[in-house]
Amino acid sequence: MVHDIIPVSRVNGPGERFVVWTRGCRRRCPGCFNRATHARGASSGGDFFPARLSVREILSRVPAGKVMGITVSGGEPFEQARELRRLLAAARQAGLHTLVYSGYTYEELRKKYYACLLCIDILIDGPYSRDIPQTSPWAGSGNQRILCLGEGKVIVWDTVFCGSPRGEVFIDKTGGIRVTGSFSIQE
Repeated sequence: MVHDIIPVSRVNGPGERFVVWTRGCRRRCPGCFNRATHARGASSGGDFFPARLSVREILSRVPAGKVMGITVSGGEPFEQARELRRLLAAARQAGLHTLVYSGYTYEELRKKYYACLLCIDILIDGPYSRDIPQTSPWAGSGNQRILCLGEGKVIVWDTVFCGSPRGEVFIDKTGGIRVTGSFSIQE
């Protein structure tokens, strides 16, 4: 189940990225920025793709040569782990870098979703905590880690490496507004 897609984003990981937000999250962290993605049911909105078509359908929307990678956020992407693994494996096969956000820690995910982790280049892990200020423009709160996965190693990136906080605002044809990234709002 897909909540939303942005074909080209510059704030959801390194470089220009294709972004997919999944639908469904049982964690429901207080203050979550993506509350609209929590519900899973058919009446909750979002796009539903049959399991066999989801990867092909989603990747068909990636603008060729315009993005370096795919970012998957949510909701909680690992609540659809089988589909997530298929999507990430296909994205890698297409030469795209993969980044996934999860409210679970790497240690929690490793116990149950190791095959999925093998398809991820960067994992941003940990539950959102509105009480811990963010230290990276990619992570929503300061407790979340940016983990570079690969070759059997896990490297924690220095959050300073990630640059300055940035955000994007998209206005669709109907006047709907989507906000992504991080903002510092001044009153």
